[in-house]
Amino acid sequence: MEYLQFGCQVLVGGVFAVSAGSKVYSRAAFADFAAATTRLTGAGTGRARQLAAGTVAAEIAVVVALIVPVLVPWGFAGGIGLLAVFSAAIVRSLRRGQRAPCRCFGASSSPLGTQHVARNAVLAAIGALGIAASLSEVTSSLDIGLACVVAFAALLGVVLTARLDDLIGLFRATTATSQLGKHQ
Repeated sequence: MEYLQFGCQVLVGGVFAVSAGSKVYSRAAFADFAAATTRLTGAGTGRARQLAAGTVAAEIAVVVALIVPVLVPWGFAGGIGLLAVFSAAIVRSLRRGQRAPCRCFGASSSPLGTQHVARNAVLAAIGALGIAASLSEVTSSLDIGLACVVAFAALLGVVLTARLDDLIGLFRATTATSQLGKHQ
């Protein structure tokens, strides 16, 4: 269970770290995220900037909680809560017919869609798995070699999550190209 917990910590914490980092690595990145928050929530510019800053602060708090051993279950719970809020905002936006880019991981221009809600649901399920693993009574030390393998697999999950829009776009382009070839 420790390796499962460790893998969930690296995956969920890594996704939130990349997400927060992509929003604050420059003033322009944060301004883009604040503008996306305005479109997504309908809040005024000043309120949207506060919401954007609060979002980044909450994401960083989740990452820190997932690093501090006594806070790990709370980090997973906070991550699940954030993902629920993000999903609710996406669903609300989709119902209003708005498909503006969410800027979840920086400069993506892919419009919001159900794939983002599905992504958040999978991450929340991983967070729930992490809570269950962290509440188990088993305590022993991790083998460094196996921990590295688990961390590598989890980091691969972080990359795939952060680049989900690109992967979907790649497969859509490939499918469209192959169907175009069939019609010629």
